[in-house]
Amino acid sequence: MSSQFEHVIVTRHGRPAAVFVPVDGYEALEETAEILSDAETMAAIDEGRREVERGETVTLDDLRRELQSRRTR
Repeated sequence: MSSQFEHVIVTRHGRPAAVFVPVDGYEALEETAEILSDAETMAAIDEGRREVERGETVTLDDLRRELQSRRTR
């Protein structure tokens, strides 16, 4: 099984009972759970995905030019 971070599974009587993960891995899991539980954030992510599917994207160069033009106004 592939994983982003090292972890250790502790068993009790041959069954998983606890998992040790590095702090940064735990923090990433907490952040993911927070995002997944926020309906407004998930709606924004879904809308962003739909925009990509519709081809409503800009290149990085176009974005940089747009931001630069806003700064010089």
